Amino acid sequence: MEKANYCLNCKVKPCSAKGCPLQNDIPTFIGQVKQENYKEAYKILSRTTVLPGICGRICPHQKQCQGSCIRGIKGEPVSIGDLEALVFDNVMEQKVTLKDCWADEIKSKDNKKVAIIGGGPAGLTAAAFLAKERN
Repeated sequence: MEKANYCLNCKVKPCSAKGCPLQNDIPTFIGQVKQENYKEAYKILSRTTVLPGICGRICPHQKQCQGSCIRGIKGEPVSIGDLEALVFDNVMEQKVTLKDCWADEIKSKDNKKVAIIGGGPAGLTAAAFLAKERN
């Protein structure tokens, strides 16, 4: 919780706006972590990423979101990657799925199909967002 409380919840959000290629709403998801509302934090992250558990562990945070963190100017930046991984680990323990988070947004199923070439992070993300939006 100490890592979450270290966030200043900046209004300009440089960690999100210029630091995160996905433009995750970092201060808002950290705000939910501060309240220990991990499912809501996961919902916030799932608006822009379907792989927060992976991104929380392997993204180059120091060059991206943490590199743009205001706290990093005079000290250590917020440990955004650690918080993202914490959220994912917590919702997995609670058995919360991406489908649960998107339940209100998933469009009706039909017979439309789409093919994604590649099974890497971009392909998986594209497949998930396309499945969510099919109508």
